[in-house]
Amino acid sequence: MNNLKNTIRMAAASAVILALAACGGGGGGSGGGAGFPIGAIPPTTTPEPAVISNGTAAVGLPIVGGQVTMKCASGTTMTAVTESTGTWQTAARNSDYPCVIQVSGGTAGGVERTTSLYSITSGPGVANITPLTDLIVAALSGQEPEAWFASVTNGVLSGAITPAGLSDALGKVKLAIATLPGKLSLPDGFDPITTGFNATKGDAADGLLEVYGVALTTAGVTQADAGRAAASGTALTKEAFSLTAYTTPNLTAIKMGTSRNLDDTFGISIPDLNRGSYTAKASIDADGNLSALSAGSSFNGYVSLLGNRIGQLCTANKGGMNPEMASQYVYVSSELTEVTDATELFGKNFVEYEDCASYGTSEIRADGAFIFTETASGNSNAPDLNFAQAMTTSGHVNAQNGSVIRGKVYKYAVGAVTTYVYLIVSTKQGTTTPVLNGETDYVVMGVSRPAP
Repeated sequence: MNNLKNTIRMAAASAVILALAACGGGGGGSGGGAGFPIGAIPPTTTPEPAVISNGTAAVGLPIVGGQVTMKCASGTTMTAVTESTGTWQTAARNSDYPCVIQVSGGTAGGVERTTSLYSITSGPGVANITPLTDLIVAALSGQEPEAWFASVTNGVLSGAITPAGLSDALGKVKLAIATLPGKLSLPDGFDPITTGFNATKGDAADGLLEVYGVALTTAGVTQADAGRAAASGTALTKEAFSLTAYTTPNLTAIKMGTSRNLDDTFGISIPDLNRGSYTAKASIDADGNLSALSAGSSFNGYVSLLGNRIGQLCTANKGGMNPEMASQYVYVSSELTEVTDATELFGKNFVEYEDCASYGTSEIRADGAFIFTETASGNSNAPDLNFAQAMTTSGHVNAQNGSVIRGKVYKYAVGAVTTYVYLIVSTKQGTTTPVLNGETDYVVMGVSRPAP
């Protein structure tokens, strides 16, 4: 019996020792993890804090009610819905990143969206979703963003979304959009993904998205075409041109684009954010000048000279010289050089164009006085315009009709021949809405003689 009792006691003692060992009791040890005194409560693991990803989904207008899906390298998927401003926000963890993002559905300008856009994020913070970020995803992945989003694995996300990969993709996007009408470019320091912006009129980034959309239409290509071009390093047009158009009020400048398209059409676009964008297709002659506007054009008349480096585009508004059209815009190519010294014009004669036709000639005398002579009547006006004053910021005030006349001058040299071009925009004082009424609000262009 004594042996049996001893055996039972020894077995019980062994059980206690084993139980304490299993619980980590009996003091700490180096290399095996610290133990806890008998009766102590082990600390709980602190959850990883949530971090915020947010941004703006827009196409030149905010995407409202769009479904945002963020698919991350951790295997986690987060969702959000865009607000009326196009903004969205969701919470993740630092260990979830990097992620690829999709926005689908919703409306833009009240129109239902039927295609999705994509973006990426390498960490918490701003991650916009726009047509430009969609191009970055195409260039980064080398395939259609929609297909990549659907099939990409966790490991591929981590390997692809790197600083080097993003820098390379952004460079490809810059090259692609530079082949669009207007030779588009990103502002210095602007990153389409991480630079915050507001999808409202007047915001520079939002305006860029609108200009980009008009440029695609002018070039006759789609967003998918642009993505493939960014991924493959191919051009979106055969040749793209950048010009500046001027209009009322107050010599408003607009970046204008033209292009020889892949389908051999010639495109023209003026993304006027005040009036609405104008686009047109046209034929060009052997000298590169416009020779006809295609049906459905925003314009009903044109003047095109110097290989379309200077010109005028007219609309159906009533003009001062023509009751059926008005010279809505005058434009010059980026190849021309601006003249800031009015004395370069003194003593020169010009052919003047208004409402897309020449109705007379003009002379800028040695004293700076401007004289217009009408071809039909042979009558000359009194020197009521000082051109040097018109070229200043304040412009030349015409007290007689209550307008302010502002002008710019450019020149273009080919060999020994230099052609001067003046652009005049007259705006009624106090007018904030851009209008052309043929009386005080008008646009004219003069080209030095002999005409090229």
